[in-house]
Amino acid sequence: MRRKNKLIFVGVGIVVLLGGLGATTMSASTEFVSPTELEEGDYQGEWVNLEGAVTNLTTDDEQATFHVADDNESVRVTYDKPLPDTMQNGRIVVAKGEYRDGTVVANELSVRAHEGEERPDDT
Repeated sequence: MRRKNKLIFVGVGIVVLLGGLGATTMSASTEFVSPTELEEGDYQGEWVNLEGAVTNLTTDDEQATFHVADDNESVRVTYDKPLPDTMQNGRIVVAKGEYRDGTVVANELSVRAHEGEERPDDT
């Protein structure tokens, strides 16, 4: 190969790697938001990590619908994958997905361990 072709090839490779790194870093750096922050902010169409307590959990064969609440606000969440076994009203969850028209369309869902409670003794 000629020197010029090698430089072009290396330059394109570097641009592709930096683009991939940038995309990965941006999605990984999405901050956690509460229902109050989500309702008061401008998050329409953005990817969010919504954290709060589960309320009004309903499921059917294809989808789960519930609200994630804090002390002030409640945000509707839809999730169309199998729910974690520990999912129930009152549990703290993180719903990761796109915020559209007042609803988080979650692609990922994780249930937090019980916070502030001690583990029961093994007997």
